Amino acid sequence: IMFTAAIGGMQLARRRDYFKIILPAIKVLRSAKSNPACVRAEIFKSGRVYFAVSIWKNETEMKAFAQGGLHGKLADLAMENMKFFHNHTHFFAAVPTKKEIVAAWHTAMNLRNGEGTFGKLV
Repeated sequence: IMFTAAIGGMQLARRRDYFKIILPAIKVLRSAKSNPACVRAEIFKSGRVYFAVSIWKNETEMKAFAQGGLHGKLADLAMENMKFFHNHTHFFAAVPTKKEIVAAWHTAMNLRNGEGTFGKLV
């Protein structure tokens, strides 16, 4: 079995934007957790980057959730209030640790050369 991880790395434009972005992100992750195909969903900070992560039993279920209304609204909100935002899908043989999630995201950032990113990581 391969697990699909949706990894969103973001940096806020201003500290006060925390409540505009992080609280809605928590709501979206709670919604993901209620889906039987979602193994884990959480938000955590590593360095200056906040990571919103959901781990899924399969990519199809993850994509279906990502196209849902609540998730889409958050994505629009994020674009307006982020210094930086980058989303990446990664596949793992086992449910990943936070360290593995952060490493996968940074690897994807390096490989993409900024493609699919919004803003600049500082």
